Amino acid sequence: MRRWRDRHHPADRHRHRQRWAALHDARVWLDNGSTEVYQLPASSGLRLRFGDQRGYQQFLPPTGDPVTPQDQVRLPVTAVDRAIATGQHGAHYRDTEIGGTAVRVLTSPVRTGGAIQVALPRDAVDGQLRRLTEAFAGLGVAGLAVAVGLGWLVSRRVLAPVGQLTEAAERIAATRDLTHRIGADRGDEIGRLSASFDSMLSALQQSVTAQRQLVADASHELRTPLASLRTNVEVLHRLAELPEETRHQVLTSIVEQLGELTTLIGDVVELARGDEPVQQLTEVQYDRIVGAAAERAARHWPAIRFEVELVAVTVRADAARLDRAVTNLLDNAAKFAGSAVEVRLAADGTLTVRDDGPGVPEESLPHVFDRFYRADQARGLPGSGLGLAIVAQVAASHGGRVELANAPGGGALATLRLPPVPENLL
Repeated sequence: MRRWRDRHHPADRHRHRQRWAALHDARVWLDNGSTEVYQLPASSGLRLRFGDQRGYQQFLPPTGDPVTPQDQVRLPVTAVDRAIATGQHGAHYRDTEIGGTAVRVLTSPVRTGGAIQVALPRDAVDGQLRRLTEAFAGLGVAGLAVAVGLGWLVSRRVLAPVGQLTEAAERIAATRDLTHRIGADRGDEIGRLSASFDSMLSALQQSVTAQRQLVADASHELRTPLASLRTNVEVLHRLAELPEETRHQVLTSIVEQLGELTTLIGDVVELARGDEPVQQLTEVQYDRIVGAAAERAARHWPAIRFEVELVAVTVRADAARLDRAVTNLLDNAAKFAGSAVEVRLAADGTLTVRDDGPGVPEESLPHVFDRFYRADQARGLPGSGLGLAIVAQVAASHGGRVELANAPGGGALATLRLPPVPENLL
């Protein structure tokens, strides 16, 4: 048993007694004399063998020898430890070796004076660190496994519609079946993608159907002029045997039929071209296009009087397509007019073309913009039946619309509306 004889003032001894009594179950005994003894008994529950994980303690007074529990090896004291005990230094860690055992020593000051020293074997600390490392590693592996499992489940749920979309695209590419639809009823991005894919298929199907119909209609319409042309060409083999008047009629008929074929082929090409999106729209003077088309129509139809009234209007359009649409409207009106055609262009981009002919039969009005449609009274007149269909296509591609109705007082009234460019943007 180690003892430290206190030579300080009684009040200091009282403070030391209170302080030491609070440290690690330490107890205080008083001898019969005036000397006060501080003791850490073995019965305090402290183990005395190095390597114990509970650690080792000793008290270092400001002056004097350290007080160590009985049967415990004294912890080494350095100059830094004594400086801590006298309040000249803060708490301090250090690694050292005692009896062949590596330990870590903490020296910490006590508020009422002195210092307490605590030592733990390094193997105990390292063992705890290893156990913590193993525990955290196990938790990490388990967490990773859970994350991988959840990720697989989520990705499978998310990627399943993508797989369906891929299979649908591959099936369509292999079979050319544009009637197939994805039909994914989802509210997320995959659902929007599926809906967009279905919309694209619908538009593509309509385009392909229209092209096939156009080819079928064009083939049907080409048969009549080609058969007539072939007959006239065969007659040319006996041209020398024919009277002069007959020869002239045959040659004139051939020229007219070639003209009809040229017009029909041009209309078909224009109609097929109109299915393509407009690549470039520019600001054009609508009134100038209408005026130039009216002048050409007047030369082409000398028996018809064209009454033109124009207002300066600017629109965004493909000039060539717009000119073709206006020309078709004027030719269609002149074809059925009795003697005059009225052409009016308003400031709001509305073009009206009215003829003084018999008008359009009511049963034909719903079909006048169909491809190759010709009313019964128009079958004997020149034309391919594509003129108004081209006008409707041009109007739609320019954000406008076209209408044909019977005008009050007789005749037909065609109306082509295109959005004008606001004046403040010019």
